[in-house]
Amino acid sequence: MKKIIFILLCFSQIVFAQHKKKKVEKIPLKQQIEKYKTPDDQLLNGTLKGSKWYFDMKNYKEGKLYLNKDNTKPDVLNFVDDKKIQININQKNCKSLIRGTYEILKNDGSTTMPMGYHPFKITSLAQKCAENLSGFLSGAVDVFFDENSQVIELTEGENFPPIVPGQ
Repeated sequence: MKKIIFILLCFSQIVFAQHKKKKVEKIPLKQQIEKYKTPDDQLLNGTLKGSKWYFDMKNYKEGKLYLNKDNTKPDVLNFVDDKKIQININQKNCKSLIRGTYEILKNDGSTTMPMGYHPFKITSLAQKCAENLSGFLSGAVDVFFDENSQVIELTEGENFPPIVPGQ
């Protein structure tokens, strides 16, 4: 008899100990911060779209590249539309095609460049002979555009390390 009462007591404890699982309320995710979109009147994209700029990769020095309208030079930077670029490298020992996007800010002296600003984003893989140029363009580049003398000067800007909160 004691065994039966003991078994019933254990069984009742098990039955009463089970309870409904609490529903966990999902906490709504905060809206992600949208990437800042630069107004079109502060960009050179509309001015440059559809234009071709020539350069010679042999004259590319670490951190500097000069482009102009002299079509006797073998290499071409083509602003396909108001967002896409295409670079054709036509050297004797290097033939390559580099594609990407661009967003070049006008520099009228009053414009401050945002931290971490990169005017070019390279989307295609470059061949080994054009890796230096591709790496240069995808980094922080200062763009000087002179409409009067039809020259674009690209110089290496400052690459700031990413800021990690809490360190």
